[in-house]
Parts: sequence; C-alpha cells; structure tokens
Amino acid sequence: MRYCIYCGAQLPTAAPQRIERPQPMEAPPPVPPLVPPPTPAAPPPSTLESEVASLMSNISTLYTRKISLFKLFQSGEVSEGVFLKIYNEYSGKLGELLNVRVRRLEELRRRLEDVERRLNDIALNLEELSVRYKIGEIDLNTFSQKSEKLKVEQREFESMAKSIRAALNRLEKILGDKSPSEIRDMESDLSAAYNAIKKMAEEGRMSSGVLGSIKVDIEETLALLDSLIRDKKEREKA
Repeated sequence: MRYCIYCGAQLPTAAPQRIERPQPMEAPPPVPPLVPPPTPAAPPPSTLESEVASLMSNISTLYTRKISLFKLFQSGEVSEGVFLKIYNEYSGKLGELLNVRVRRLEELRRRLEDVERRLNDIALNLEELSVRYKIGEIDLNTFSQKSEKLKVEQREFESMAKSIRAALNRLEKILGDKSPSEIRDMESDLSAAYNAIKKMAEEGRMSSGVLGSIKVDIEETLALLDSLIRDKKEREKA
C-alpha cells in the first residue's frame, strides 16, 4: 500500500500495466506452382455414331476382301475348295451385315420421324406460351420458367436429330469410305477377275459349278460398283 506523505491517507493502487506482446506472424500459405490448365479432351463419338461407323467399315472390308479373293482364284493361287470355303464365309458375313444395315435404316428413319414430330410440338408449345404471356394470362416468371424448360428439351431433341441424320447419311452410302478412283479400281479388278474365271470355265480348267455359284453375286457386285461410281460423279457435278 501507498500513503500520502502530507496527510497520511491511503493512496489507490494503480493496476499493473499489461504489456501486449506482439503475436507471432503466421507464415503465408505456400503458393502452388503455376500449372497450365489441362487441355480439354475431345468428346468421344456417340454410341450410335461409332456403331454405324463400325458396321459400314466392316461391310467395306468384306467387299474389298471378296474382290481380292476373286483375283487370287483367277490367278490360280487358290484351289477351288479353299476358294469356295472362304467365298461362302465372306458372302454369309456380308449378307448378315447388309441385312443389319437395312434394319438400322428403317429403325433410324422411324426414330427421326418421332423426334421431328416432338420438335414440332415443342415449337407450337413455345408459340402458345408466348401468346398467353403477351395477353396477360401468365406472368413473366411463369413464362420464363416454362419457356426455358421447353427450350432445354428442344436443344436435346435437335442434338438427337442431328446425330440420327448423320448416321442415316453414313448408312445410305455403301463404300462411303472409298474415293471414286478406289471404287473404279475395285470394279476394274472384279471385272478382270470375272472374265478370267469365265474363260477358265470355258477351257475346262475349273468346274462349271463354281462359276454357277458365284456368277450372280459377281454381276450384282459389278452393278453396285457401277451405280456408286455414277452417283459420285453426279454429286461432283452438282
């Protein structure tokens, strides 16, 4: 205690001063190294697109292999038995794939009709919604919510229609992966092999049964190749 030296009265005791100690500074968080953002990967092809591409590629491959087989046979490098075995195998596979192609064409055309019908309905619904808003039947908030929902649905169906049209375009073009010159070469090779095989049959160097089993197929393939060449020429002129 402290007392006054003049009157002896007790003096108030002052509270001890608190010395504020500076708080230690927190170390700043480490700065991560600058890394460039990853390059976005290209979107994978759709299931429909990849399925149709695989189908048409396999069809093209079988046509090419059959023509190569005819060339080997007419050159005498393949016996009749082996030729017929491989020829029948390829013909069976090609027939199956061509049937799949026809079924997919029919299916996708029906799907496209359904999608286009739905797009037409959405367009009419958007028009109706706009009219109801303009005449004051519905408020702006209701109009915005409903129209946005319809537009999202519209974009989805438009994307679907685009994918289906691309698939149909691919399915309609047999040997679409071949250039006109490649198709002409295929026709030339098959025609030359066919003439040589017919001559072999006439000269008795092969059984007439072999020619009979492949004659219709070769002539139909030649007609197909000729039509494809003409179609490509017409498209080039257009």
